Amino acid sequence: MLNNVALDVVIGLLFIYLLYSLLATVLSEIIATTLGLRARNLKEALNRMLNDEGDIKKGRLFRFLDSLNIMKNPKNPVINNFYNHPEIKYLGSSGVFRNPSTFKAISFSKTILNVILENKPFTREEMDKKLRDTISFGLNNEPITNKRKTPATPPPQGNPEPPKPVLLDVDTAIYIRTLWQDSYGDVDKFKFQLEAWFERTMEQATEWYKRKIQIVLLILGFCMAWVFNADTTVIVSKLSTDKDAREKMVSLANAYIENNNVGSVPCTSGDCRDSTETKQKLDSLFAVKNVLDKNINDANTVLGLGGWLPDNIVVTKDSKTKEDVFPFDVEEDLLPENLNRIGNRIEFTFSNKVSYFFGLFGRHFWGYFITALAISLGAPFWFDLLNKLMKLRTSQKEESNTPATSAGGNVSPLKRDG
Repeated sequence: MLNNVALDVVIGLLFIYLLYSLLATVLSEIIATTLGLRARNLKEALNRMLNDEGDIKKGRLFRFLDSLNIMKNPKNPVINNFYNHPEIKYLGSSGVFRNPSTFKAISFSKTILNVILENKPFTREEMDKKLRDTISFGLNNEPITNKRKTPATPPPQGNPEPPKPVLLDVDTAIYIRTLWQDSYGDVDKFKFQLEAWFERTMEQATEWYKRKIQIVLLILGFCMAWVFNADTTVIVSKLSTDKDAREKMVSLANAYIENNNVGSVPCTSGDCRDSTETKQKLDSLFAVKNVLDKNINDANTVLGLGGWLPDNIVVTKDSKTKEDVFPFDVEEDLLPENLNRIGNRIEFTFSNKVSYFFGLFGRHFWGYFITALAISLGAPFWFDLLNKLMKLRTSQKEESNTPATSAGGNVSPLKRDG
């Protein structure tokens, strides 16, 4: 049988991880909604499909930093031409979020056909001609990429023709031509090929988005651990030595598991679609955040956690040592020596708070980092694990209370009737 103290320590730690993970998830969703990260991610994926601009060789450091950039918003003739088409343009709102965060594969195939044919009637001959012209134009002029040297052209004589619009990147045009050839001139098959290409790319784009949100969760997790002073090693030490705190945390965890469902948090997964108005969605997220703030405050009060000092506190004197006793856990060696004291009350200036806050960063960096890694695993992971441990604890308690195993019981497993 497992040691109940060790099990209760783990339950208390997982409960803290769950609350912080939920709050980080809600905050990341608020950030994603406010900044339109899904629309940006979709535009980046489409730019990758239609434009080979990002294929220029760059150093590993640049590519790594580029992968961390969640605010990408590609702008070039190819992607602008695609997004300005009415099929895509009017899927977005007329306000701040002008680009759609999602659209169907049929919209992609219809827009591609209209872009290639420049809204002309669809015929096999016209499609062949447009694809050849696009490829030839790209190879000769390289309007987007700089992979090949552009040959020098003599200055135009007389009235020059207006510049030809950039329809597609040359490599994209070559690939689309192979799809057209594989369709043997069948329009329906060609549309199906385009839509399948779009769906394959969107599967990868979903993974890109999840990785970006994972990075956001890691950063948010570290900041939250710092603000709440949630050092994993300190929490484990506190729960291991303080029986009262341990029992209260288990009680809070049990009540939370019984009364809450991690799936009730609205629109917090990487695959979530913006199905409602942005304001309504944000209001719902902020309501969930307020509930989580209260739960975290209750848990932190039990553990005495907190990284930002209040404006003032009232201290008492220990009857034996005559030293100050703070109302919550304060690392006194990080406090400045000359504090503003008025009787038993200590007032903290803004500089005192900043000094203490950054002192915690240096002392507990690795503990915060462990907490941040745990938060980045996501709330569903910790909810499932905590739920299983609570069931295990309940089953152990029931087993220990059975007559055959209870202390002083009169029933012996060796006793037989007759």
